Amino acid sequence: MLELSELIILLAGLAFLLRLLIVIRDSVPFAYDMGRDLLWAKDIVFYKEPTLIGPAASIWGVYFGPLWYYFLSIPLFLSNGHPLSAVITVSLSLSLTGFLAYCWFHKYLSRFYALIFSIIILFSSQMINLSLFAFPANITPILTLCMIYFLFLAVTKNPLFISASFLSVSLIYHTEPPSAVVFTFIPIFIFFYFKLYRTRKLFKIAAISFFAYVLPFTPQILFELRNNFIQTRSLLAYFAGNNPSLSGQLPFLPRILDRAGIFFELFKESVSPQSNIIALLILLLIGFGLYHFIKTDRDKNLHILLKINVVSLLIIFIVFSVFITVEIKTWYLYGTFIFVAFLIVYALVGIRNKAAAVVFVVLFLGLNIFPYAKDERTANAKNDPAQLSNQLAAIEYIYDDSQGKPFSVYVYTPPIYDFSYQYLFWWQGVRFKKGLPVDFAYLPNQPRYVRNKELYSNGKIASTIYLILENSEQNEFYTKDSWLKNFDSYKLTKEIDINGAITVRKLNGI
Repeated sequence: MLELSELIILLAGLAFLLRLLIVIRDSVPFAYDMGRDLLWAKDIVFYKEPTLIGPAASIWGVYFGPLWYYFLSIPLFLSNGHPLSAVITVSLSLSLTGFLAYCWFHKYLSRFYALIFSIIILFSSQMINLSLFAFPANITPILTLCMIYFLFLAVTKNPLFISASFLSVSLIYHTEPPSAVVFTFIPIFIFFYFKLYRTRKLFKIAAISFFAYVLPFTPQILFELRNNFIQTRSLLAYFAGNNPSLSGQLPFLPRILDRAGIFFELFKESVSPQSNIIALLILLLIGFGLYHFIKTDRDKNLHILLKINVVSLLIIFIVFSVFITVEIKTWYLYGTFIFVAFLIVYALVGIRNKAAAVVFVVLFLGLNIFPYAKDERTANAKNDPAQLSNQLAAIEYIYDDSQGKPFSVYVYTPPIYDFSYQYLFWWQGVRFKKGLPVDFAYLPNQPRYVRNKELYSNGKIASTIYLILENSEQNEFYTKDSWLKNFDSYKLTKEIDINGAITVRKLNGI
């Protein structure tokens, strides 16, 4: 019979395998921002061009830290630039989150309930979904788990551990800046709430924590010094409501209701993606179980861990609801599911019925895995122009049809910038040595919008061109018809359809 330690390794492996099977069956989205990120990451690893900043955030004038680009550069190097390597690495990090959840907390929750905690993280629908595309916020859960663990150690073992918690929060700035700003209040509050300042090592703790928090900001600090503190000024304006990057400012009471709706929707997607009623029942279970846990359990360490999670969730909700007046995005909250998973486990501990806990786990697995088995999901993926498989099919057709003759490629995509195709043509042309198009962009004669493209492309226009048109909802300010007028002087010679998602047209000069 398997030991629990062996079982958790098996479960983490199965969770990762499940994600791989979904990727193989449905492909993955390779959208605008993923293409952009891989373009920067390939410059780091293949052209030795480091960077001080990461992607542009949704707040004007604010950038992620560069950790995400360096994180992506590792799988790109190991895979010769394969775009799927980025998704696989994200899947690994989220599978590792579930594994660490067991390893770090089984001494306190007991092996049985720590195993359930790990299963909830590994097989939550939301966590599975985050594993299927490469986006910086998707690795926030593992950093959130680190923050909680080191806060717990700071309270129960040694206050110096709070410095590792500050480091974890600082790294979140590299995955989602607004989340990092809000999460910063958590270790500060815990420090005072649990009176960690009552020690002779107070100065040492403060100094190390400050250094740990500031260290990951070193690239941004250098960038700020070079650019007149643009990010600092933009963030201050955003939180004051003076930076209109994100619309939807709401009065106080409607804002509270809006935030509650966003939190509940994320909760539902994490525990019962297809049923509001079941999600509400799980919320009631959490309330009922926590009530019984607080009344009956006398384990001091468990109560401390519970307080850390409840306080953290309250801080996140209060700051996002009271102090941030503009709209918030769901990806700001990706890390919060770790707190929710803790609360579910505490509820099961409070009920004190292992048979009921096993029944809950079985139902949870069914609710969260079953949606990925539906044919509807596969059909939707097949018809999506942002799917990597469709994009590669278009590129493969163009290379085959051109028969080694010079050609240019122009792409219509509603976001305007064709970053995904910029990366894929570079990958096929340079790393696979298929040769690059003479020119490839969203339109001819455009200013360079891809860093270092001059290293591998000349920007001239060939007499034969291919148009890639995404069949998706159009940008009202950048329609397909207006875009096509740029090619009125060319004659259409061939047209193919790829899964109803992408149309490829071959044109020759008149």
